[in-house]
Amino acid sequence: MGHSGMSNSIAVIGAGSVGISSAIHLQQRGWRVTLVDRKAPASETSWGNAGVINPSSFVPLNNPDLHNSLGRYLRNTSGSLRFQKAHLLKQLPWVLGFLEASKTRRAQASSHALFMLTRQAVDEHRALMQRTGNAARFSETGWLKVFRNGGPERASQALTGFAGRMMHELGIDIEVLDRDALQAREPTLRPIFNSGYHLRAGGRVDNPGLLMREHAERFVADGGKLLHGDVSEIEEKQDSVSWTCEGELKSSDRVLLCAGPWSGDLLARAGYDVTLGVERGYHAHYELKGDVPAHSVHDVDGEYIVGPMTGGLRLTTGVELAPRDAPSDLSQLEQVEPRLFEAFDVTGRTDEPVWRGARPTLPDSVPVIGPAPRSDRLWVNFGHQHIGLMTGPVSGKLVAQLLSGEQADADMRAFAPSRWITRRRKARANSWLARRLRA
Repeated sequence: MGHSGMSNSIAVIGAGSVGISSAIHLQQRGWRVTLVDRKAPASETSWGNAGVINPSSFVPLNNPDLHNSLGRYLRNTSGSLRFQKAHLLKQLPWVLGFLEASKTRRAQASSHALFMLTRQAVDEHRALMQRTGNAARFSETGWLKVFRNGGPERASQALTGFAGRMMHELGIDIEVLDRDALQAREPTLRPIFNSGYHLRAGGRVDNPGLLMREHAERFVADGGKLLHGDVSEIEEKQDSVSWTCEGELKSSDRVLLCAGPWSGDLLARAGYDVTLGVERGYHAHYELKGDVPAHSVHDVDGEYIVGPMTGGLRLTTGVELAPRDAPSDLSQLEQVEPRLFEAFDVTGRTDEPVWRGARPTLPDSVPVIGPAPRSDRLWVNFGHQHIGLMTGPVSGKLVAQLLSGEQADADMRAFAPSRWITRRRKARANSWLARRLRA
């Protein structure tokens, strides 16, 4: 189905999960799509994650459960959260907004918005995989949260908090497991865990980066254009948008910005301000001695998540709040690595280098999807924090529906870009100050 009106050319900037998915959904609706990235598709944020695709992953990190851990986090020794103090002071508007959004009513609203994305994630991933022919990468196993401490009732206690109540309210299928049931469900776990729970819907992907790269190849095979280069400027004109890629001026009817943690830089050059933070994280791969686990596993007390991947058992770390491009700090990885060796039968790290990435997070943890404020030419789709791989195919469909004049499959008010993006007013050419400066 084509979209009415313009000659319908669009540049999608950023070829991660969100950008690739957006490009495919636009292509399916008759747009002429150019997908632009300075690196190969899915090389950045989408390359590094636990590969979990699950409807339950809608509760943002900044929810009331966070308040119980703040004292521990402020000591800055946690495997779950590390921060650079000077960076947090520079990012104070984001930090205060993030904490404000952790209050009950705000966190409930964020959870409901994110559930509109996560509840469709498995279906939308399946649709893309069916099209590309890589459905074998997905295993429908659900995922496990496991507890070392607190005895057999710990898992049940954990579900009495905000996240557990929200999952119950929205009908998530959860099975609480005692020590024996957990051992039977995931025999590769060493018997150091007293309880856990199985989030039974959804599953895991065996190589997230390659999954999305294969989708990008299918996009090109279907006539889409993939352009390698760094976009440096975006400027809205009356009837088009011009953008500069590697010094060359280009033009299209619309530009859709899906550049994740780089979206703020590009918006600033286009005359917009955005309150965007980044949550950095790391992953490493480990050789298994014995059987491959069937599930992705969150070792809650161990403060890491693991998933079986084509490259070995992938360990992903907690959050590091530091400048997006600051040098890597492997202290969180080194802190949790011994805990991995306690839990699984692994021999050591593989030769693959440690990955580091930055997840784009808006203060309420909900992405912006739609036209930039006071614009109909520049559109945005970013801010998916830790669930960009999972929800990219859903938000890609939603933004394509909006751009094509269709009724979207979600209430898009929750994702309004005006929540966190403001357009700077241009100085009027005939103002007194402008005349004085010219004089």
